[in-house]
Amino acid sequence: MLDAGGTIRVGLAVYRIAQRRIRVIGSSAWPMADGRIFNSAIGRDEWQGWAIELTYSYSAFGEYYSGKYFRGFRRKKNAEAFLERFSRDTPIPVRYKAEKPEVSTLLPADMSLLLAGIES
Repeated sequence: MLDAGGTIRVGLAVYRIAQRRIRVIGSSAWPMADGRIFNSAIGRDEWQGWAIELTYSYSAFGEYYSGKYFRGFRRKKNAEAFLERFSRDTPIPVRYKAEKPEVSTLLPADMSLLLAGIES
């Protein structure tokens, strides 16, 4: 049986996963912009063990925007290997919603060359 804290952590993890899934539905058809990583971090994740957070910027329709990308890993060394490939100023393909350009995401399929060989 989960305690109140465990229930909250599970609820937050499910919310994060659902939020990410909703955001990427249909996003492979969104326009692509050239983005850049401007911050990255690694931390403990109650759900998968380790998590990374990338903060990126991109330009759409002459305006600058930023977004965050989260990804969980079972092993710390895999999270660290991921971050090594996405250091500050690394160019990154960003998908953004044309009618609402402040909504964006990073798709693993778009980053496939940079992600080759990294496990979750």
